[in-house]
Amino acid sequence: MTSTLRFALLLSLVLPLGCPGGGGDDDDSTEPAGPCDGVEAVSGTDVRLEEIGSGLEKPVDIKTAPDGSERIFVAEQNGRVRVFRPGDDTANTWLDITSRVRGPGAGIGDERGLLGLAFHPEFGTNGRFYLHYDDVNSDTVVAEFTAADPADGEPDPDSERIILAVDQPAANHNGGAIHFGPDGYLYIGLGDGGGAGDTYDNGQRPDTLLAKILRVDVDNPSGGREYGIPDDNPFLDGPVADEAVVWGVRNPWKWSFDRQTGAMWIADVGQNQWEEIDVAEPGDNLGWPCREGFNSYDGCGGDFVDPVFEYGHADGISITGGYVYRGCAMPDLHGQYFFSDFPYFASSPLWSITATGEVGDVWDDNVGILIATFGEDARGELLTADYDAGVLYRMVPE
Repeated sequence: MTSTLRFALLLSLVLPLGCPGGGGDDDDSTEPAGPCDGVEAVSGTDVRLEEIGSGLEKPVDIKTAPDGSERIFVAEQNGRVRVFRPGDDTANTWLDITSRVRGPGAGIGDERGLLGLAFHPEFGTNGRFYLHYDDVNSDTVVAEFTAADPADGEPDPDSERIILAVDQPAANHNGGAIHFGPDGYLYIGLGDGGGAGDTYDNGQRPDTLLAKILRVDVDNPSGGREYGIPDDNPFLDGPVADEAVVWGVRNPWKWSFDRQTGAMWIADVGQNQWEEIDVAEPGDNLGWPCREGFNSYDGCGGDFVDPVFEYGHADGISITGGYVYRGCAMPDLHGQYFFSDFPYFASSPLWSITATGEVGDVWDDNVGILIATFGEDARGELLTADYDAGVLYRMVPE
């Protein structure tokens, strides 16, 4: 990587969202976060991507159901959810809502489609899961679906319950990832509404749901909404939307929780010069459009939180966030955050950084595939997929 790379040391421990008291001091732990029965741990930091499945089309999110089944689910941008059951090497369709989804157009600036998937923590008993997609009107929808037989059955498309709908003024910066946090609440990432340079002035607009990470209670709707607002959300009764926990983001396409500490890692896609990685606490303002990475963008001021890492557009153009590695097979990589970049017409890198924002042990500028997403399997091993070829991979020791 060139001299455009910069990093910042975290000066204090990270307070995981929704987990008062924190746990950031375990970021460099060499203990895996999940069961490792039957997995051989290999010393060293050399890795490769091993093909484990195929048959996908525009994969944009990868999740493992929290039910012990070890099934891997992949959301496709055009509106299908595919499943790989143990032993499968070809994707099978699990849910198809393509008729409800406004998929991407031909231009590279059109980012619409089915963008995110999250399973309820009690999916194994209640069968509930959530999708984040752009509907036929190009608006953001976060919806609940139910599988009557979560162990093996397919969900009914007509079980949809719309949790949240947000008007979107443009075809880009719609966010993407959704996750249940360690606190059991659903977190939703939304971009600034699109265009370029914060066209619609949402980045520092407090009352909109755009340009924010939201935190809602899908189990206890209240106030005439299809969701409740947790009573410890940081902006209650203030100018910033009650649903928000973090604001001032440009396009948090991929972000995730560290499955061991609960810390929230946000990869925020930049504008003209800088891609950034943030480790966020409740109430943080990440500064867009006043700042891009560490750098002034439009010159406005405020109380902003620095990213932990940035890289310039000599090295990439659109960050793809990943996960902190907490798997079983590669203990020497525990605590390192893995991420990539989406260069549209070229191959992606595979990079890692430490919890303090220093360059990590994996730094491969070209892995030969186009990466739009990462995931974790049931044991915390990292998964990714080739957006163009539709192939699913697991990161394994070299």
